[in-house]
Amino acid sequence: MVTTGHAADAYDPKSVRASTGSFFATPVVRAAGHADVMEWVEEQRRSGTTVLVVATDEDGTVDITDADLTGPVLLLVGNETSGLSQAWRDAADVVVSIPMTGSASSLNAANAATVVLYEARRQRLAKDGVGR
Repeated sequence: MVTTGHAADAYDPKSVRASTGSFFATPVVRAAGHADVMEWVEEQRRSGTTVLVVATDEDGTVDITDADLTGPVLLLVGNETSGLSQAWRDAADVVVSIPMTGSASSLNAANAATVVLYEARRQRLAKDGVGR
């Protein structure tokens, strides 16, 4: 997990407690901003690892189920107030949306990330022939 800018503090005791132990099994990195993270992505790409940068947005142009999440993915999730910055949107290879019905137009960041991570797992299991 990478946090940038004015993101929530992953090391805050409330965040650690809310992770129910996952915090200790997941590497957490703090970067100054998108440029540092995208430099790492470009290094990965130059070394032969294709990393797909996927942004989440209620106005995304690709339905989450239509995005190929079976390879290495850098998932971008903005905050509930203003979403992703323009710099992050510009850095994304694809901007996905989560289909919603009813009067709600978006989910909070944690719920949106959960849906995308679930979809990535579903696609990867299907690719491997598991869970059919």
